[in-house]
Amino acid sequence: MSAKSAKELEAQWTSAHWFRSSNELTHADQAPNLRLRRALSWLDRAEQEYRRRDDDDADAAFIFYWIAFNSAYGQLGSPWSDTEKESESFRRYLEKIIDCDYQAIKEAIFPELVHQIRTFVNNKYVYQPFWTHHNQEQGHQNWERGYRSNTEAVLQALSQGRPTVLRELFYRLYTLRNQLLHGGATWKSSVNRHQVEAGAKIMSSLVPHFIEVMIEHPNDWGPPRYPVVQERGPQSGWTGTG
Repeated sequence: MSAKSAKELEAQWTSAHWFRSSNELTHADQAPNLRLRRALSWLDRAEQEYRRRDDDDADAAFIFYWIAFNSAYGQLGSPWSDTEKESESFRRYLEKIIDCDYQAIKEAIFPELVHQIRTFVNNKYVYQPFWTHHNQEQGHQNWERGYRSNTEAVLQALSQGRPTVLRELFYRLYTLRNQLLHGGATWKSSVNRHQVEAGAKIMSSLVPHFIEVMIEHPNDWGPPRYPVVQERGPQSGWTGTG
């Protein structure tokens, strides 16, 4: 099942009975309206990088897709809380997506993404303990054993269509996200091309489907981490758009 474009998803969202425009937003309306407004804006930007005919920029596309994903899942308390890691925040988000409509996500994965997911998880460079070991941090000398075991479990979940594949997949995608956003890679480098291109392909399909699930199930996504503060004044920055 092909993913809808940002424009198609925006039309679906704005036709929903619970939709509120930026000028109508109240505090109660901010989730999910504000989440979707922000996520769709970044999704549209990602598509501009990923669907150009002349030269796709997979690095930029992956980053913009991740920001769209982050707009959808980011919760109060993360990532700065001592008791909550960012990966736990998106894990809970993925569980909600699965509870709402795993069938739609499953149809997005099969058969379109199976090859990309297999390629991605078979790449040790998106397995964080590999880097932890190579950075000479203690406790990860046996990363290869964990990598083989974890990869086998992910591929088994993939072959059986189990929803656990999403959680393990996004742990790997999060390693790629960190590498790119923290300056751990060169733009368009040939060194990490395989994982970046596969990661961008995976995100280009799954993120729009996540957003569509949110449109169809608008409740219980929680308040956004950075709500709109409706203040007037020369330094407020308030434009009414969120």
